[in-house]
Amino acid sequence: MKKHKVYLIAGLVLAAVLMITVILYHMIPGRQLEQEPAVTIGQTEAITAETEDTTVETTIADETTTSQTTLATTTVIAATQTTVTTRAPQQAGWVYPFSFPGVYPAMAHIPSGDSFYLILVNRHNALPDNFTRNHLNLVAAIPGSAQRLHATAARYFHQMYQAGRTAGVVLTPLSGYRDTAHQNRNFNNRIQRERNAGHDMATAVDLATRWVKPPRCSEHETGLAMDIGQISMNFSNTAEYRWLMANAHNFGFILRYPPNSIQHTYVNYEPWHWRFVGVQNATAIRNSGLVLEQWLRRNA
Repeated sequence: MKKHKVYLIAGLVLAAVLMITVILYHMIPGRQLEQEPAVTIGQTEAITAETEDTTVETTIADETTTSQTTLATTTVIAATQTTVTTRAPQQAGWVYPFSFPGVYPAMAHIPSGDSFYLILVNRHNALPDNFTRNHLNLVAAIPGSAQRLHATAARYFHQMYQAGRTAGVVLTPLSGYRDTAHQNRNFNNRIQRERNAGHDMATAVDLATRWVKPPRCSEHETGLAMDIGQISMNFSNTAEYRWLMANAHNFGFILRYPPNSIQHTYVNYEPWHWRFVGVQNATAIRNSGLVLEQWLRRNA
């Protein structure tokens, strides 16, 4: 009997030890740490996925806004026949030395010989750095005038001026050659005028280029262009303008920016702006009904 009691007590002690062992096993901190990562990883994955979705949605929203803005800009361009402001390819080693949004001209090609008078300078074609030093020989357009032109253009302008006087019209030279600094001031003044009218910078630059060309992009910097008579749309109603339209080509001059040509010239109608291209070229361009950009492409 005494032996049985000993076995019973020993069994109870053993059971108690086993129970305590199990309890302590589940209470060890390492076990809790082993179980927690599954929850943490799941939460992290959920957060990461949510962040990525937000990023994607934001990107799509940004791209949509950009696309809508681009579409709106394109619509305005189409409606107003303004220029496309894509960046023109630039020659190696040459960069346009001014910074205006939407104005990215390539370096203009400078023809040699008599073809020089067909040089194309506009919003997309800018004069190179050495143009003034290498190509200009300026003289007064008429004796006593402060307005100068390339020597050959000046000689023909003087002949045209005299022929006009004989016919009873006075072709007053208003603005001939301008240097780059002068053109830069004119362009920035026009930009400021557009800004004062409430336009943002990009729009102001685009509007400015329709009336005043960016520096290095103006025909006045070539010495081959002259503003005549009066810088006003009213000039198109004068006897001087009518005489020029009938006779200027005989002296090598063309109306550079005629009506309804902005899609080619990138400039609004300017009845006062006349460009020397040489007598043969002026006659051919006049007879073709094309503007210089079109004529050059057709005869390239």
